[in-house]
Amino acid sequence: MSAASRSTLVIALAAAGALSLSACGGGGGTKNQAASSAAVAAPADSGTLTLLGQASGNKPEPLDTVIAAFEKKYPGIKVKSEYLPIGTSYADSLRTRLRGGNQPDVFYAAPGAGGLTSLLNLADAGLTADLAKQSWTKGLVDTNARELFYQDGGLWGIPFDRVVVAQVYNTTALKKSGIEIPRTMDELLTACKKVNSQGKSLLSLAGASAENSGLFAVALAANYVLADQPEFNSERAQGKTTFAGSKGWQSTVQAIVDMKKAGCFQKGVEAADIPQAAPALAEGKALSFVIPTGALAALRGIAPNLELEAHPLPGVTAEGTNIYSSQSDALAISTKGAKNGAATTFLKYVATGGGDEVYAKATGNLPLKGTLDDPALSGISGILADEKHNFPMINLPWPNPEVYSDLGKGVQGLLTGQQSPADVLKSMDDAWKQK
Repeated sequence: MSAASRSTLVIALAAAGALSLSACGGGGGTKNQAASSAAVAAPADSGTLTLLGQASGNKPEPLDTVIAAFEKKYPGIKVKSEYLPIGTSYADSLRTRLRGGNQPDVFYAAPGAGGLTSLLNLADAGLTADLAKQSWTKGLVDTNARELFYQDGGLWGIPFDRVVVAQVYNTTALKKSGIEIPRTMDELLTACKKVNSQGKSLLSLAGASAENSGLFAVALAANYVLADQPEFNSERAQGKTTFAGSKGWQSTVQAIVDMKKAGCFQKGVEAADIPQAAPALAEGKALSFVIPTGALAALRGIAPNLELEAHPLPGVTAEGTNIYSSQSDALAISTKGAKNGAATTFLKYVATGGGDEVYAKATGNLPLKGTLDDPALSGISGILADEKHNFPMINLPWPNPEVYSDLGKGVQGLLTGQQSPADVLKSMDDAWKQK
């Protein structure tokens, strides 16, 4: 893999991860009644609208692919798109523009509250319009994700894809290793030792990246926490439990220590950032990487002959294995855009007119309903059809970004031996109290 290809791959993988986690912080918002109550205009078949989004790292931008399909279906409407770098650059510019005279009609946001681009925070500030009275939005949001999109009876944005976090394998490297896909954590630990003896690692992890480390930890929590305590977040918000007092969370962080001891991660994992960890999967030095399936398109774009297959990260038992299937990307309409029927038409197309399928094919994420006809996803198709084993990402309703940040930093501490599992959980409980 060339240096240029490696750089592009890293950017795209980082973008895919950031998009799935940008909603960190959630719950019911601050409920200060500042949210705009302006109803959006009825859909129109002509006009012009502006869209502001986060740069994904993919070329062309996946939303531009959606826009092209939209303009073909609605030739009387033109969309002017603009993309800004992911992170504080996008968040700061978005909030400044929403408060000023240069509002985009439509913009990318993250569900929940607490993050800089989170829907409920923006609604509290009166910066996004209410879509609840639009008939086409009925049933659009998953029941278990309502608290991330609705507040005070208003719907402040709409989901437009479904992000799935899975253990993505390099099929060629997997076959050469001679191991079977682990279905339980014990099988995974055994496989780690065998692969390690071959001079490779079963898993690649960007241990120096708090974001990637946090993603890995919450993926484990789908099995260790949600399998036995599916209402953990609600109970934590009510003060009925804590991270430190949860057996599931204790097992989650201990599993990371056990995996490191079993040689599951690449050598030097604690110092590896995405530029070191991501290419290891494409090059076959690591057999798998826990990432959003939205990264599949980026991986294929850089290494067209790369065979990939996604599987759930195993739990203690095969029956207790869960997966994240989250409505964790959103589009919203600004108070200015509320007067523009073309903006309403665009959101309706994205959510119910096939735009979500166009976006899914461009990214590797899933459409709002059903799955993609992609052989790489066959290993998760069964569990995705089983609602009992599907959850939104556990971090989405957390009250502020610091809880997730402390989890990611805590995983780094576990990898270096500078923190204990108890230290990590105490830090998360302390962060939970921050406003």
